[in-house]
Amino acid sequence: MMRWFDSDFDYVQEMINAWNNGRKRIRTIYLILGALLLIAGILTAVFPIGIFAVIQYLAAVAVIGIGIYHFITFASMTYYFRDYMLIISGILNVLIGIMLLVMPIQLTVQVVTFMLAFLLIFNGAEKLSFASRLRYYRIPHAGTLTFSGVLNIILAVVFLLLPFVSALALNYILCAYLVIMGIALLIEAAGMKKIEL
Repeated sequence: MMRWFDSDFDYVQEMINAWNNGRKRIRTIYLILGALLLIAGILTAVFPIGIFAVIQYLAAVAVIGIGIYHFITFASMTYYFRDYMLIISGILNVLIGIMLLVMPIQLTVQVVTFMLAFLLIFNGAEKLSFASRLRYYRIPHAGTLTFSGVLNIILAVVFLLLPFVSALALNYILCAYLVIMGIALLIEAAGMKKIEL
């Protein structure tokens, strides 16, 4: 449903109120997801061969969790601050998670590497875009979001430069993805402050 722009309504204050009301809940979710992603990433690096199947399933669940989180984030944003890149990112995360769950690793090595790269590009662009909008409306604390976006894009470039890797390398690429996403979520959680204009 399209909302008509009302010049008498303060859309920035609406976004600030929504942020301040849900900030603690979102920070808790970010901290839990970030910790789970870091744990999954570390386990993926520590046990690359012995329990690869178990780690693969845990990583798949974590990636699907990120996708669901993107859908929830999109639904909870105020109308004029919604970013439709979150929907694309959520779909890609869920697809990668499903691929990790059901397909044999030999078929998914290159496909998952490219999908992770494009997913990171989408995530990085979405974070940079949202941080830019926050700065435009003079809403503080957008630096951690910008840093997270740049970190995602740098990792995407690395993935695109190394597309043809073995199953063991995919394990470490998946580890890097999980660790970077976990760190990015923890950084964003640490940067979540109450907004006051």
